[in-house]
Amino acid sequence: MTAHRNVDQPPGPDSAVGARLPARYAAGWRDFVELTIQSHLQPGASILDVGSGRSPTVPPAKRPEGCRYVGLDLSVEELAKAPAGSYCEQIAADVTERRVELLDRFDLIVSWQVLEHVKPLDLALRHLHSYLRPGGNMVALLSGGFSLFGVLNKVIPAGLGVWAMHRLLGRDPDTVFPAHYDQCHYSALVRLFQPWSRADVIPLYRGAGYFKFSRHLQSAYIAYEDWAMRADHRNLATHYMLDAQR
Repeated sequence: MTAHRNVDQPPGPDSAVGARLPARYAAGWRDFVELTIQSHLQPGASILDVGSGRSPTVPPAKRPEGCRYVGLDLSVEELAKAPAGSYCEQIAADVTERRVELLDRFDLIVSWQVLEHVKPLDLALRHLHSYLRPGGNMVALLSGGFSLFGVLNKVIPAGLGVWAMHRLLGRDPDTVFPAHYDQCHYSALVRLFQPWSRADVIPLYRGAGYFKFSRHLQSAYIAYEDWAMRADHRNLATHYMLDAQR
């Protein structure tokens, strides 16, 4: 089952409270994903935005001429909250449910912070693979299940987690949705994308923003994250960018 994505981006480079952030935090979150998405955008392309909700991953102003942009989201209400002109077509459905009208239809699939909310992920990816035309691409950003905040998310009761995100990070409770983190780690993602003709699973280590409420805790977390990155513990990455081709 999938929820619509978080409408705000993960805590980024402006989320320090005194700790000195490593150089990898200098770029904004969108910089990791937008350049890759733009490299796959072509005039007249057919694009599926998975979990798009009220905030399309690619806004209309950044779409090439003649693109057909389709929003797939579990919630009719979330799709309705998108600005006018966001979508050429809206589909309210679960990404784990096969939709025959989407088969072999899209040149590009995009997804921003959604796949960690999906279970079972392998089923969803099989469907998305079938929605692409041969040679079509998929670009996505998702959170890592073995990240420190991912582990905490799984052990803390849902209500307490929503409260903590609101009180400690200033998150709107309406933008916090249950996350399953099903197979959301490097080795599992590499395995899931083996049937695709090409797949890059890029680990990112940028979770310090989740600890911005405490300078000392954030500093300790950065030391842990630096260690995980230096030791090439890819399963401990905080996020993954996916760039795959059918």
